Amino acid sequence: MISKGSSFNKGLLVSDLKRFWWVSALYGLFLFLILPFSHMMQELPSEEWARNILKRSLDIFGGSAEIQVLLICTVPVALGVLVFGYLHSGRAAAMMHSLPCTRLNLFISHTAAGLALLVLPVIVNGLVLALLNITTPLEEYYSLVDILRWMGMTALFNGLVFALTVLVGMFTGNAAAHLVLTYILQVLPNGLHVLMVENLSRWLHGYTPLSYPGGLPYNFPLMMFASGTGREDFTAWATAAYLSATVVTFVVAYFIYRLRQVEAAGDVVAFPILRPVFKYGVTACCMLLAGAYFAAEYRGGPAVILWGYFLGSLVGYFVAEALLQKSLKVWSAYRGYLIYVAAVSVFVAGLAADVTGYVRRVPDPEEVQKVYFGSSLGEWIHVEKLKDVDPGDPRYGYPVFFEERNNIAHIVRLHRELAADRSNKSGMTRYVIYTLADGTHLARRYEVDERKYASFLKPVYESLEYKQARFPILNQEPEEIKMIVLDDYRVAKGPIVLSEQEEIREFMARLKEDILAATFEEMTAGVRHLVMEVVEGDGRATSYPLLAGYKSVMVWLKGKGYYQGLTLLPEEVERVVLEMPVEPGSAGEGTAPRRVEIRDPQVIEELLNIDASLGFVISTRQVLVIFYGRTAKGPFEYHSFIDPTGPVSEDLRAYIKQLEEHQS
Repeated sequence: MISKGSSFNKGLLVSDLKRFWWVSALYGLFLFLILPFSHMMQELPSEEWARNILKRSLDIFGGSAEIQVLLICTVPVALGVLVFGYLHSGRAAAMMHSLPCTRLNLFISHTAAGLALLVLPVIVNGLVLALLNITTPLEEYYSLVDILRWMGMTALFNGLVFALTVLVGMFTGNAAAHLVLTYILQVLPNGLHVLMVENLSRWLHGYTPLSYPGGLPYNFPLMMFASGTGREDFTAWATAAYLSATVVTFVVAYFIYRLRQVEAAGDVVAFPILRPVFKYGVTACCMLLAGAYFAAEYRGGPAVILWGYFLGSLVGYFVAEALLQKSLKVWSAYRGYLIYVAAVSVFVAGLAADVTGYVRRVPDPEEVQKVYFGSSLGEWIHVEKLKDVDPGDPRYGYPVFFEERNNIAHIVRLHRELAADRSNKSGMTRYVIYTLADGTHLARRYEVDERKYASFLKPVYESLEYKQARFPILNQEPEEIKMIVLDDYRVAKGPIVLSEQEEIREFMARLKEDILAATFEEMTAGVRHLVMEVVEGDGRATSYPLLAGYKSVMVWLKGKGYYQGLTLLPEEVERVVLEMPVEPGSAGEGTAPRRVEIRDPQVIEELLNIDASLGFVISTRQVLVIFYGRTAKGPFEYHSFIDPTGPVSEDLRAYIKQLEEHQS
């Protein structure tokens, strides 16, 4: 007889509680040891930083809640697999579905039992924390509101992870697959996004998406905690969204459960219609992963990537087939793999031939409203797309948007050159993102060698629009500046602090003059040892390089006597040692690197004026440069490096050649 009363079955609930109470008890014990017991045992600190650490223990988004996060990501999954474990066994499934209960009875009862087992430990520990807060000095460190927030957030994410586990369980009849697929579901959106971008960028020169993983569809609990989401980011709207997502997930899981056949118990995929999706989904993911790995690990061209595609897809296809057939005798299914290979071959060939015209498309300057030319996709997204950051916010590097027609024309010309040169792999990453007249966007990503494309970049870099965006200090008044800190990162001689308003006024006047007069060559020169930090009245600080071409500033610093006490002078360097490390896999591997010592003042001064951090190609073999000397503050040792193939004097070239001869 089928029950026509409540959709809730007390017997099933009690049965689950009796069978799996130990999971809840262990979870509660872990929480007790992590929070209440830990708080009782430690000596209450008086320092502010230590007090904050104690308070952050109740913040699951804080850096001290790793074990809590681990429990949130594992205990609900384990309970979900256990409570709905009858779906993994044909006999258990037949027995459970033969009870005088509807599927709604079964689903709600098992779900309620799982939620109760997850929430009760949180409530009990929350009450213990509240009791400690009321009866001990712990009230000085966190409030009842903090405890309630911890209880709410923990219960919410426990419920969401449990709901995801239940949903996945409706699609599989295998316990191991249930466990693994639950975690795969949480990383799949981010993983697919990364794999697609990585692979498409190998075939489409300049490819870049105008988005990155984010938002509710991507931020499953596992990925959200891994990404370092802070409590300040978790607003009331986000709480409501995650709560709604939990409810919707349970509802969807129930309707899938209604369609599920009892005979699916034991199958990796419970619905026959989804088996091709599983098989070819696994094949595609393995193929993309292998292609991305081969491309990154071996830095190879299309042939290496295609080899990775073949190996990855071959393994993925036959592993998926073996799981579906529950047998290793799956080679007879090779026809499906051949069809997949043919389809992928056509798709990859189309990408390589650029049949869509993606690579060749460059807008006309008249179509462009403005263009972003910078090194961060994130800053463009936050400023232009999400509009949640002010363009002047220093956290986003003062993004450079060009609206002057001449600058737009020069960038379009540069874009045409970059699009035509598919072999270019050196230089710094730059994004070219157009806002077109119809409001749409066109984005590309290239490696831009500033020296190679100097003729295109020079008029852009020397324009007032670019300099005002790159150097916001041009738009600041001396009265807005609290102090300016000058330093040379190579040696601890400084810093020099300008805090008098008259000095700040004089320095800024000369600095603005030098910035406005700076040429492209000066702005891209590789000498940036001197840095300055401009601190505003509200405490906000912005750092700038002090370029060697800032002649007026350098004259002012020398006239004030600051330059000698700030920067590393050639006469303070006693000797320089060039060292070339032994390459891994070479015949001399394991032996000490050979060295060449330099005491020539002119060569030492040349080495001081080389900044290898700019325009350096990672694949280039480095020459380590070690400076030894003495300043008024004592002896020092400073390490840098140079590109042995770069432009250097004949004297320095002779030392490098001597080093290479020793190495061979």
